[in-house]
Amino acid sequence: MGNVSTGTEFAGMHHLELAFLDDVAPKYLSLARPPHGLKIRQWKNRSAVPLINKLHAGLSGLKRQQATVLDHKLVWLEGGNPEGSPVVLLHGFASNKENWLSLVPFLLKQHRLFVLDLPGWGESQFNANVPYGLDDQVARVAAWIENHVPGKAHVVGNSVGGLVSALLAGRHANLVRTLCLMNPAGGKGTDHTRFEAGLKEGRNPMIVESLAGAHTLMSLAIHNRAIALALAPVMAQDLINRRHVNRHLFHQMFVNAPNPNGPGMSATQAPTLIMWGKEDRLVHYTGAYTYQAIIPHADVLLFDGVGHLPMVEIPIRTAKALQEFWMA
Repeated sequence: MGNVSTGTEFAGMHHLELAFLDDVAPKYLSLARPPHGLKIRQWKNRSAVPLINKLHAGLSGLKRQQATVLDHKLVWLEGGNPEGSPVVLLHGFASNKENWLSLVPFLLKQHRLFVLDLPGWGESQFNANVPYGLDDQVARVAAWIENHVPGKAHVVGNSVGGLVSALLAGRHANLVRTLCLMNPAGGKGTDHTRFEAGLKEGRNPMIVESLAGAHTLMSLAIHNRAIALALAPVMAQDLINRRHVNRHLFHQMFVNAPNPNGPGMSATQAPTLIMWGKEDRLVHYTGAYTYQAIIPHADVLLFDGVGHLPMVEIPIRTAKALQEFWMA
C-alpha cells in the first residue's frame, strides 16, 4: 500500500514472529462467531471521545488533528514541546488514543507528542471495504509518520499497537529513532493466559456485548481492581457500539496474516525496550523473551503488580522508564 520509503530490505520474517498466529488463527477462525457483514457496513460511530478530548485539551494542550492518509481519514492528538524530540504513541485492540492520556502529562515538557487513533479505531475512519491485516496497518501508520511527524520518532506501542510498532521498526528504519514495545501482542511465550487459550476455543472477551463483558475485559487488562471497576462503565458504551466492527477487525488480523517473505521485526535496528506488566491476563509476560529472541539487542523491563496497560496503571513509573531509555 502506498509509496512509503523503507529501510534496509531483509530476507524474511523470523519464525517466532508468526508462531502465535500459526498456533491460534486456524482454530479461532474455525470456531469463533464470524463477522456480520451487513451490520459492519451499517455501523455508525457513537462515541463519547470528542467530549473527552474537549475536557482534556484544556489540561494537556493537545490539539486534535486529522488528515487523509492513503485510504483513511486519520485522527490524532498532537502537542507538547515544539522543540522536543517526536514521540509516537500507538494504542492496542479495542482501544483508542485516549488510553495514553494518563501518561501524556509526564512527557509533555520534553517531547512533542503524536497520539494516533489507529486506522479503523477511535475517531479514525473505519472502512468495511478495505483490509485490516497487519501489513496494511503498518503501511498506513508508516505513511502517516512520514507525512505528519517531523524526523525520526521514539515509537511506543501497546498490545496490538506494539505488534504494529515492531513491524514498523523492522520495515521503516528511517522513521524510528527508538522502539518501546509495551505488553505487545503476538509473541508466543513459554506460558499462556486463559485469554490466549480461550482464543483457540473461539472465545474472545475483546468483543464486548454487555456491561458485564466490559467489566470482564477491564479485569483482564488492568490488575488494579479499582481502576478496572472505574473504567468499565466508561468504556462499555463504545465497546458495545463497536462490537461488530471489533469482531471484524480481529478476524482481519488472522485472515490477512503478515507476508512471511517480507521484512519483519527481526530487521529492527533501533534501540528497543520491551516493557511488560507481569500480571497481564491478556498476553502472558513470557512473550517478552520471545520478542527479545526476535530482536536480540532489546532490553526487557518487567513490572510486578501491573497488568496489560502500564501507562494507565503506573503512568509516572512508565514515563520515568521511557525517559531513561530515551536518554541512554
